[in-house]
Amino acid sequence: MSARTSSGTSAPRAVVVGAGPVGCLAAQVLARHGYTVDVHEKRPHYTEHGLRYDGRTINLSLSPRGIDALDGYCDRAALDRLVVPMDRRVRHRPDGRVDVAGYGRDDWRNLSIDRNDLNLLLMTSADAVPAVRFTFGTECTGVDPVTRRVALTDRRGRSWEAEYDLLVGADGTHSAVRDRLAEQGLTHCRQHRTGVEYREITLRPPDEDGGGDGYGGGDADGDGDGRMTPRAIHVWPRDGFFMVGLPSHDGSLRCTLVLPREGSPGSPGSPDSPAFADLMTEEALRAFLRRHFPDAAEIFHPAEPDPSKVPVTPISVLTTAPVVHDGSVLLVGDAAHTVAPFLGQGVNLGLEDCAVLARSLARLPGDQAAALDAYQRERLPEHEAAAALSLANYAELNGTGPRPAGPDAVPLPTLVNFASSTYREALDIYTRDRRVPVAARPSRPNGG
Repeated sequence: MSARTSSGTSAPRAVVVGAGPVGCLAAQVLARHGYTVDVHEKRPHYTEHGLRYDGRTINLSLSPRGIDALDGYCDRAALDRLVVPMDRRVRHRPDGRVDVAGYGRDDWRNLSIDRNDLNLLLMTSADAVPAVRFTFGTECTGVDPVTRRVALTDRRGRSWEAEYDLLVGADGTHSAVRDRLAEQGLTHCRQHRTGVEYREITLRPPDEDGGGDGYGGGDADGDGDGRMTPRAIHVWPRDGFFMVGLPSHDGSLRCTLVLPREGSPGSPGSPDSPAFADLMTEEALRAFLRRHFPDAAEIFHPAEPDPSKVPVTPISVLTTAPVVHDGSVLLVGDAAHTVAPFLGQGVNLGLEDCAVLARSLARLPGDQAAALDAYQRERLPEHEAAAALSLANYAELNGTGPRPAGPDAVPLPTLVNFASSTYREALDIYTRDRRVPVAARPSRPNGG
């Protein structure tokens, strides 16, 4: 039975699987539109881990798309205390020179934020909503769209079923909700395997023990020679691989090092065709950084003394269709689309999903099926375009993609984050300006 409101009418019941940033925002959206919401998260309650879910250090880049989606759903003052504004882009050349460029307007900026900080901010915001209830240590083990029941199992092995009027799969790249639908032939996935992997690298300012508030060559406002400017995203493009770094409040750069899984064909183990399998000791990793990223090597700070224990994650792009089934099941965020983390759009795309869901529910109040159908018509082309753009930026960063056709062509990160209203528009402009087809659409069938 659905819960009763104070007026005696039945409130529709939503079950959200996954309490990441997107799941927590979706829960608030649904509560605001009259649902009672149960959120089930397989991780333990966050207080059991000292407010930290994992040891990963990669920061997220919140663009205006994601920032706008959060409007009214979290404490903006608290968010401002957690972020580092980024109003420029620093490109590190192999010869040690740097190119520093703003995004084009003084008010164009992204926000760097620790993924755990954003998650906990939205989780505590959702937990304060009376219509939202969290259950931790619980996994989705089955979905029955006919009876509208979801099977759940806790860490002790106890199982039960929950009824829903709306089931939202917000449980990430390895979504159990999506997989259960795919097993029943109710949705299909297309996957593009990039053949590359990433791991985390942390860079510390050389004067961090001396009380300085900025990076070498810069200051807190981003002046100086730009080599380690704090208010900027840093990129180290190389031939076939690259590194990207985002600033943190503690003065570090949280970096993502991206390498081919097995190095260049025909020359495994060559220093010019690196792979993570060749960097399993601190000595090997430092030698690699000195060779390819000399300015970064000077301040490399290993988060884990043994590089072999730092997770190395394969990168693939996944799109799913349909993302709505029978007007009662919805996939959002990484459960619906996993884009390559080369353009900083993953979290923004997911948060924007929630904003579009809110608009659809507002336009069609009381008609859940119609609202979800409208949502799907709007979002599926956006998911495809974002996936293509993320792969296009990867090709540019590793030196295999097109370069701007002329001085008036807008750089891809600026185009996506600030100069276009939709991902589809950004893809159209990018393709036109480079005068080449963007062959980045995911095409490999994959059952889920």
